[in-house]
Amino acid sequence: MVIAGELSFSSGPELIAERLLEALDQPFKLAGAANTTLRMTASIGIAAGERQSAEELLRDADIAMYQAKWDGRHRYVLFESGMQTAVQTRMELEMDLRIALENSEFFLVYQPTFDLHDMSPTGMEALIRWRSPTRGLVQPNDFIPLLEETGMIVAVGQWVLLEACRQTVQWREAGHKVGVAVNVSARQLDSDEFITDVACALSDSGLDPDALTIEITETALMRDIERTVERLARIKELGVRIAIDDFGTGYSSMAHLQRFPVDALKIDRSFITQMTNNQEGETIIRTLVALGKALSIKTFAEGIEQVNELTLLQGERCECGQGFLFARPLEVADAGPFLDTWAPGEVLVAG
Repeated sequence: MVIAGELSFSSGPELIAERLLEALDQPFKLAGAANTTLRMTASIGIAAGERQSAEELLRDADIAMYQAKWDGRHRYVLFESGMQTAVQTRMELEMDLRIALENSEFFLVYQPTFDLHDMSPTGMEALIRWRSPTRGLVQPNDFIPLLEETGMIVAVGQWVLLEACRQTVQWREAGHKVGVAVNVSARQLDSDEFITDVACALSDSGLDPDALTIEITETALMRDIERTVERLARIKELGVRIAIDDFGTGYSSMAHLQRFPVDALKIDRSFITQMTNNQEGETIIRTLVALGKALSIKTFAEGIEQVNELTLLQGERCECGQGFLFARPLEVADAGPFLDTWAPGEVLVAG
């Protein structure tokens, strides 16, 4: 805590915060660790003005500090009216999330994926959902970012991996030779423990490693390239497949792409939409598919919603795809019957 008096509220607190950030950002070494350079980041909350008590001033500064953390860290935020309500709402959501896994409030839905050549099902993408007893069905965009920011995504991700693998074993035992794809966050990929998580999920479920695909966004891949390449190589040694999700929206170059042991590129939905609107969009898809073929990487189209999109993708020899044209994400009770009744070669507009 820093107390500053005799300052102009129009500029003084911010100047102090900037100097603190600059000072704390300087690299340093710990005693006995001469070869290791460390850096720190700081999240600073500022409350200026008069309050009824010192406790109220501290409370508002604390609220602003949490806002600085949620805005990306290593910055300062000046307390504003209305911020308290937003922070309180977010903290309540975090508290509910912390007991959601323990209370079995999370569940998975599965979106089918298809071979675009003969329209046969190739697998399922596992997607997490949250049914809260007080909030009802909470949308993924409303809770997944908070899981990642708080680190809870690691424990939740362990559950998702094991649950998806177990369910896929049941489908395969029923005669559906499908695989499953599981999305992995950057926070999970930051630790070697994730490799253990994958190995344990395969061992505990009995799933053939070749039936599991780990999906990672370009942004997650580029956070720490050297360690990511190493971890992905170890995951590949388990026999698991790896796909780059939302391909084309991140920052990977050809040189980086060649280093990652990738089996599939999932072309982002935004490019699929552009493909039918202009010639440039179609050219981009053709280029991405050609890139995949040149690197012996399977190409996969996300978010196919129109028949003409499917036709163009088939014409460009894109290998696999998924989207509302075929099926929306299905709960377990509906996924099995869907696989039972789907006839290869058919295309149905999903309701």
